[in-house]
Amino acid sequence: MKGTEARLRKIIRESIIVEGPPPAPSGKLPDVIDPIYDVENPNTPKGGTWGIPGASQTAAMFRQRFGKPGLYDIPRGKVKPWEADKIAQRVAQVEPDEIIAYSRGAAAYNLTKAKNPGAVDSIPVTYVAPSSYRKKWTGSPPPVTPAPPGSKVLIGDKDRIVPYKQACKNAVEAGTDMYVLPGFSHVGIMYSKGEITPGSFEVDAESCASDPEMPDWGDAAQAPDEMFAAQQDRVKQHIKHEAAVRRLVRNILREVLQGS
Repeated sequence: MKGTEARLRKIIRESIIVEGPPPAPSGKLPDVIDPIYDVENPNTPKGGTWGIPGASQTAAMFRQRFGKPGLYDIPRGKVKPWEADKIAQRVAQVEPDEIIAYSRGAAAYNLTKAKNPGAVDSIPVTYVAPSSYRKKWTGSPPPVTPAPPGSKVLIGDKDRIVPYKQACKNAVEAGTDMYVLPGFSHVGIMYSKGEITPGSFEVDAESCASDPEMPDWGDAAQAPDEMFAAQQDRVKQHIKHEAAVRRLVRNILREVLQGS
């Protein structure tokens, strides 16, 4: 039984855990929006996934990278109170099935929930490289509150801007799963399309967030080399994907044995 399980585990791991993301497009992309996804267009289709862009990103730039339309053009600097109203209004217009909140967009999303209760609360959210706690964007960060089922937090293993510890705290407070995507930086993760990519691994967010040895460089622009290296090593203590593989193997064996 153990030998069979071990062989199946190896096969499954090799099939679903592969290295690296697809290559990101190179060069500067033109800032052109497809009129059908312009939220000012009354004929814009409803539903699907819409995003809250990162710092100084336009809705068009968001779509070029994530492959999903953006809700509005992000201004420079701190999140403004009017942004929460803009997000609520546009969500009401396009009725998304899912929201992606990228980087600074996470802080804007959190402010929307705080300022306009009920506007986005029932829509699953994918926090991507969330900057929910960076005072650079909010001064006094709005609270991260429980997210609906189907929500998650994603961060790249080469992200030197948002610490794992902050992403884990975000996942704990939102009550979501937390995944690390291999090969993606803070900018590169946009090309993941806000999805869990091959090779990604789940992190135990609670143990990660409460780990006193997990580095957190706070509001620093980028992680110092030593802290970043320490983070990459420490996160190994909180990986959950091996347990998931074992569960999957046992479920397969159970089904096989029940059918025989």
